[in-house]
Amino acid sequence: MKKKFGIDIGYHKAWRAIQKVVACIRGTPEENYQILPSYLHMMVGKNPGTYTSIKRDAQNRFACMFFAPAASIAGWSYCRPVIAVDATFLKSKYNGVLFVVVSKDANNQIFPLCFGIADSKNNEAYIWFFGEMRKEIQVRRELFFLSDRNQSIANGIRKFFLEAHHGICLYHFEKNLKQRHAKATVINLFQSAARSYKREDFNQLMSQFKSIDKKTYNYIMEEPPERWARSWFPRRRYDRLTTNMVESMNSVLLKGREMYILRILDFIQEKLGEWFYERRKKANETFHRVSIWAEEEITRKMDLACKIFVFNLDSMLFRINSEGIEFIVDLKKRTCDCLEFQLDELPCPHAIAAINKRYLQKSDYYSNWYSRETWLKTYEGYVNTVEDQKSWDIP
Repeated sequence: MKKKFGIDIGYHKAWRAIQKVVACIRGTPEENYQILPSYLHMMVGKNPGTYTSIKRDAQNRFACMFFAPAASIAGWSYCRPVIAVDATFLKSKYNGVLFVVVSKDANNQIFPLCFGIADSKNNEAYIWFFGEMRKEIQVRRELFFLSDRNQSIANGIRKFFLEAHHGICLYHFEKNLKQRHAKATVINLFQSAARSYKREDFNQLMSQFKSIDKKTYNYIMEEPPERWARSWFPRRRYDRLTTNMVESMNSVLLKGREMYILRILDFIQEKLGEWFYERRKKANETFHRVSIWAEEEITRKMDLACKIFVFNLDSMLFRINSEGIEFIVDLKKRTCDCLEFQLDELPCPHAIAAINKRYLQKSDYYSNWYSRETWLKTYEGYVNTVEDQKSWDIP
């Protein structure tokens, strides 16, 4: 203000002025909650197919709300069957929490699925939120959820997504170990064991872990390895071992956490609208058969593949020697003894070495989850914002 208008005002006066301006645009916090149903009606009108819902308490006061944009509901079919869930606290007058649910697209970018706002972070709110999610988010084969060790999230998944598996974020698990003052050596062994593709590697690393710190080993094993170790996970994890994708989404929405509820919803829709447009444009401009990220993965693994010796066993079967260790690659079945090829549905360096030996197209051996066509279909939809209240048409 001083630089532009030559007016010197204090921080608190400036803050109060901002609140008055915001109130003029979107009303007071109280007015926001009163007109929320009308706002959601307009959201659906602007984005047909969008699902919204509100829950009120016994005193008819706001308790929770949920919304899944139509573009996200449609695009979810083209994402890998992995969902990350988290909640972050809001900082406006009535506080509350923002629920965020995301997946990953063909270009390995965050794909927003649905959102919710609740007056508090409790078991009842999570249960209601997962119940609403079940109504609109298609349950997919091999579906799994990733989250921290929040028991309310586990309860919601257990009640409404029995077909899905629930995995634990390694980052949060590691954080728990640090809080228990585990040694760096122990934490490194845990990370290596959890990320191992083969169970024999997992067992060997955990055996070392146990010999160094049996107490911490017993603490870790209280959680079944099926929930946190890649080699024991009953489904493909597609290299999704942490909830970084949903944490990143929380960072994107950081600015919106201080806004009133309608402005938060405006902010989310504006961001989603930008993302869908920019990513659709980027996918259209890509001439590779796979996404940009997938192409970069091929290039990265090519450097490793060049150091590998390949021996033909059959036209599509190969013996690979990598640093004295042998692997069998079957291009017809899309498998490798290292298990990376089949678990991530991306060619490992051993497979790429075999593909190079036959002068085949590497992109042919990538799962359709990473194709340019899938990437384009993910972002076919549009996310339109709700206009100023004066233009609303409420029956």
